This record gives sequence, structure tokens and C-alpha cells, in this order.
Amino acid sequence: MAHYVRVEPYFILSDTNRFGGFLVNSLKHKRHIKENDLIINLTGETLTVSIGEYYERNYGILISKTHQARFNKFLFDDFNDRMFDYVLPRLTGKKGDIRKALLSFRDKYSISEDELGFTTLKKQYERMLMYSIREKTA
Repeated sequence: MAHYVRVEPYFILSDTNRFGGFLVNSLKHKRHIKENDLIINLTGETLTVSIGEYYERNYGILISKTHQARFNKFLFDDFNDRMFDYVLPRLTGKKGDIRKALLSFRDKYSISEDELGFTTLKKQYERMLMYSIREKTA
């Protein structure tokens, strides 16, 4: 996400990009939120969001655990789509080309081995490939 929009020191909420649009939509669709419905226990990075006066006044500032989890899934799916779209055209059929393409993708987005291991990245690619094949044959 940080590769496409500014997130440091915080993400400024706006519906002019798909990330902000997703969060604004999450603010719009709410029910009565209890205190324990706000904090989701996940590992990884934390995104601090600055909500402007208009959004605060019209939609509030609370995003439920359910919508937080959906946003995380949205980011994961977006990442996998970008990875798949980057790697697929770089495959030549030669031995080892998948490794080179995946490592090139990691380098492009400054992802270290500790953040996302090669084996995990390769498995994610294989899942995307299987999903793509199923979609084409259905």
C-alpha cells in the first residue's frame, strides 16, 4: 500500500484512491460498535489513519473488527494480484525463471526475506495460478 499512497506518518483518509474508498465505505456501514469490537489481534504493521472533519462528522471514526479484517484481506488480495501480474509476463519457460521473477518482484517493492520468505511467496504465486486456471475453465 505504501508503494502507491503516502502512509507515513499516517494515511490521510480520502475516497480518491481505492484504499481510502474501502475505508470510507467501512465507516458508512456500521452498526452499534462496542469497545471490544474495535481491536483486532493480528501481527504485522499498523496503519494509522487520519480522518478529516467531514468524514468524522458524517460517518464517525470507528471501524469494527469485521471491517478491519476485510481491509486486511483486501490488501492481501491486492498484493497477490500485483505479484501475479508482475511475475506472469516474466516467465519464459526456462528453468529457474520463477525464482528470478519472484526475487525481482521482492526487490522492486523492497520486501526482505524476513518479511516474506521466498517459499511463502512462491506458494502464494502457485495459489494465484491455480485460481486463475480454475477461473478460465469455469
